[in-house]
Amino acid sequence: MVSAMGQGNEHEVRVVERKGYQKQNEIENRYDNGNNYWWPDSVIDFNSAGEPDRKAYYNEKNLTETVDYLLEGSWVYGDQQNSNGYSLIPEKVRLYIDDAWIHLFYPGAQTLMSNGTRLSSMLYKSHTAVYDDKDNLVSTEWKSDFYHNGTDNYIEYRIKYNEKNNPVLIEKFFYDSLSETIQYEYNNNDHVSLVKWDEWDEGKNKWILIIKHIAIFEDNGRPVAWHGFRDTFFSTYRIFYYSDRNITPNTEVENNNPVGSDNKGSFDVDVNIPTDSIGNGSITVTFPEGFTLDETNTSLTLDFAGDFELKITKQDDNSWLLEINPKTLKSATTRAGDAKTMLHVAYKVDEKTKKGTYDISVNSILFETKGGNYIPEPAITVPAEVNRWGVGNELTGASSPAVFVNAQTICIQTESADRITVYSVAGSKLYEAPIQAGMNAINAAQFPQGLLFVRGSSGWVKKVLNQ
Repeated sequence: MVSAMGQGNEHEVRVVERKGYQKQNEIENRYDNGNNYWWPDSVIDFNSAGEPDRKAYYNEKNLTETVDYLLEGSWVYGDQQNSNGYSLIPEKVRLYIDDAWIHLFYPGAQTLMSNGTRLSSMLYKSHTAVYDDKDNLVSTEWKSDFYHNGTDNYIEYRIKYNEKNNPVLIEKFFYDSLSETIQYEYNNNDHVSLVKWDEWDEGKNKWILIIKHIAIFEDNGRPVAWHGFRDTFFSTYRIFYYSDRNITPNTEVENNNPVGSDNKGSFDVDVNIPTDSIGNGSITVTFPEGFTLDETNTSLTLDFAGDFELKITKQDDNSWLLEINPKTLKSATTRAGDAKTMLHVAYKVDEKTKKGTYDISVNSILFETKGGNYIPEPAITVPAEVNRWGVGNELTGASSPAVFVNAQTICIQTESADRITVYSVAGSKLYEAPIQAGMNAINAAQFPQGLLFVRGSSGWVKKVLNQ
């Protein structure tokens, strides 16, 4: 049926009132439907760098939600609000008119995507709305006083539905030319699993992706994450935290070696993803002032170097982009299970940098599987200790041991028991063991050739050349 402006307005106002604020007993009734509303402990939004910018906390007992968000670098803390919990139920496409605007509301699935558009009453002269026999809005035309390409049909929306009356496609026409599309997909429980918004670019003569959001669910139907894209770039993501669900990080940092007398430090990046499922990945490392990436000594480990190659690109803000791409199209050997060290990151420190602890940020962590799924990870802060034991700080006198290499043996002559650590020139810890007073011998064949640093727990450091 076709509704005149007044009739359409009256009908849609009635819908808006039904969808408005609800009484407490109605909230409880909706909450009782465990298939559509969930109560995570918290839901945290992260930007593309993996830094949190929105945090929502849910209280199932009190039926409340509290939202904090980041604004211009500072957190704004919200008040508790009544809540039904978190939902990805598809919403009805609604048309509403007030004195100044025409409003069209379309599914956004609880901020899966900002939803709705409006047109000032100054820009249109009339509108029509068509509904099907199931009360679904299937089209609406907004006519203007201005003509373009021989028509006054300023804006038109056409909506298509699936057999369950969930919208699957919204098409926007501008003066009878298709200009935008919004597509929806749903999982087996009729929860929104994808929202994709495309816009026609006249200048480039092609469709441009504006927003795409993908929701990810557990086998029991609960949402655990959603991923957001803007113009083909991964832009944001959301993680759901539940009290009964342990989240194992897919990316971790270990072997964080301090900056030594050679003004170099390093750390390793581990991944908890089966190697044969990784299509590609990227990580950005942002250093504080006075630090730079040591590109020569930054490399993939043996577990990954056979199947992947590393590309390093200098970015702004003292950052380096590390991209991991497959060498061939064939599958790598499966190495699922424990976390594997993927990447050794080495860096240099300006000799003028003062002693202390500095923060290195490992951010924008993103892996893509061969099946086209994305695995983002929150940013990791790596504390970098600048201690410069060694040059200018070696102990002298009776307390300083004699350390030298003879016939592939590191010999340590000391007057007292100690504990020693052997480091590579890149700062990697190679060996650690206690030593006794007197002569101690360590097999040097197990270490790489070149310069090594031997450090005692009492504070001394010696350099030796392993040949």
